[in-house]
Parts: sequence; structure tokens; C-alpha cells
Amino acid sequence: MAIIKAVSSGASIGNAINYVTKEEKTEEKLVSGVDCNPQTAIDEMKLTKEIWEKQGGREYYHFVQSFSRLEKITPEEAHTMAKELAEQRFKGYEVVIATHKDREHIHTHFIVNSVNHENGYKLHWSKFELQRMKDISDNLCMEHGKSICQKGQEITAYNQNKYKVLEKSIGGEYKSYVLDCYKAATAASQTATSREDFIENMRTAGWETTWTDRKYITFTDMNSNKVRNSNFEKTFKEPFGKEDLQHGFERANARRVAEQSRGLTDNTGINLETGGSPANNTDVLIEKLDATIRDAKDAVSLDVRAKRDRIAKEQSLQRQRDRIEKSKAIERSEPSQGLRR
Repeated sequence: MAIIKAVSSGASIGNAINYVTKEEKTEEKLVSGVDCNPQTAIDEMKLTKEIWEKQGGREYYHFVQSFSRLEKITPEEAHTMAKELAEQRFKGYEVVIATHKDREHIHTHFIVNSVNHENGYKLHWSKFELQRMKDISDNLCMEHGKSICQKGQEITAYNQNKYKVLEKSIGGEYKSYVLDCYKAATAASQTATSREDFIENMRTAGWETTWTDRKYITFTDMNSNKVRNSNFEKTFKEPFGKEDLQHGFERANARRVAEQSRGLTDNTGINLETGGSPANNTDVLIEKLDATIRDAKDAVSLDVRAKRDRIAKEQSLQRQRDRIEKSKAIERSEPSQGLRR
């Protein structure tokens, strides 16, 4: 299981980053930056404060994600999960991530700049915000097949027979959005004959589906909880990859074709044995054409979103390059000159 805690930040931001990145505590491959380069993060974070004229107040926030010594996890796995956690929870904030392996338990430090480099907002923390971070951490643990600790019960290991365990735990009162998503996806796959059908079925069940050229399919509910299809395979030990779903669609289509060949239905779904007026047949056909058009629009919409995400990423990278250039310019200028918007 992973435990999240906030650490007091009495030291300067430079001392904090230097401390968590010490060689005796970690190694280069276990040190990363989100929206910053860990080697120049101190200057980048200070530059962000100067650009937005917010040098006063709290400099940074310090968090630690710790795993039980009994958890089967490598430093590399912990570091990957930490980066995903920082990307989801601290959008627009520069974060230095350092995974330590100098103790019996693996743990990761997060040094988060208090000023958002995209909009200048300061990060204000509370118990509610800390709980949100813990919830994201728990979700990532489940996605990666690690254990979590539920309130009022012992650690629940997500490795075998998860479906039955979750349904029976705590007298049936336990509710998991991962389990809800699994149920919805299973039902959606049983009736879908295409990727578009499956996505529409999931939308009807309250889940938006992101199915692109990326490795995983991601499901998002109305509360912004996200679940990957890979989590189903790890959690419930059942195949749920893209190829598995496509094969299911092909089998469903084959069954439909077989039924049509036996004269039970035509391609509009009208039962030929019971008849059906031409007007009704036309209405059904129009409905199916409309559905096809909607599916095509959905596919285009996915492409547009992917393009928009790529452009946003390119713009973010360009901003980082510009900020580094500004940082170099400041170093070459006199300290008294500073940088103002």
C-alpha cells in the first residue's frame, strides 16, 4: 500500500531539492521533473515566481509517497507511479520527484513549486486536497496491481479474485469505482459489435472512453475518476485488451451475419417472419444511418481531441524552452535588474 503525507517545509526551496536528490539516497534514473528539468529546477521555480511577481509567502510544498516494506515493488515502479501522480494532481506546477531506496521501505519525495507557471495561481493546501491526492494514489496503486488500505479494514491486496472480494467486503457496503467501471465495461462489451458501439454503451453507463493509438484504453466517470483497461486484467485476472475486445466484436458480428443468413432478420434488424411495413423498415433504416453518422462524428471528435492534446503539449514544451532561455538571460544580466512582466 502507499501512504501519502505532507512534510513541513522550513528549509529553502533550494535546500529541499538538494536534500531529496542526494546521491546517497537515490540515483539519477530515479530523479525526474514534471514541467521542469531537475538539474535546473531551482532556478526555474524561482523564475516562475519572479515572472508572476509572487516571490513572497510559502516557497513550495513537500509530500512523500511511501510503500510498505511488504509491498512487492521496485524503485523504478514506484518512480513511474510517482510521476503519474504528480502529472494528475499538480497540473501546471513544477515538481521535482526523487525516489529513495536508502531505507527498508521505498518512498518518493515531491517538491512542488507553490506558483503555477501557466497561470500564476498559488497552490493552497488543505485536508481535502490531501485526501484528493491520496485517492489518486490509491487509484494508481490499483492500476499497477499494488495494494491499498481501506478505512476500517486491513490492507486489501489487489491480486486474486478481486471481483468477489470487493462485492462481499464490509457486508456489501463497500463501493469502488474500479469495480463499477469493470461491470459497465463487461456489459458494454457483451452487446457491442464495434469499437464505436462499445464507446457508446460505456457513455450510456456514465463512462467516457478514450480509445486512441495509445497502448491503453482509459475510462473516466462524471467525478473524473480514471480507470485503465489494463487494471481489469491485473485486478480481475481476465483479458480486457484492445485485441480481446476486437475479437469479441468480430464474434458478435459473425453471430449477427449467421442469423441474417438464416432469414431471421434483415440488415435493419426487422424480423422477416413477423413482417413489417415499408414505412417501419424505412424509419429503422434512417435511425441506423443516423447512428452511423453519430459514430463517425465521435471518431472525428476523438481525432480532434488528440490533435488538441498534441498541440497543447508542444506549446508547453515551447514555454519551457522560453523559460530556460529567460533564465539564462537573467544569469547573464546584473542581479539587481530582475525580470518583470
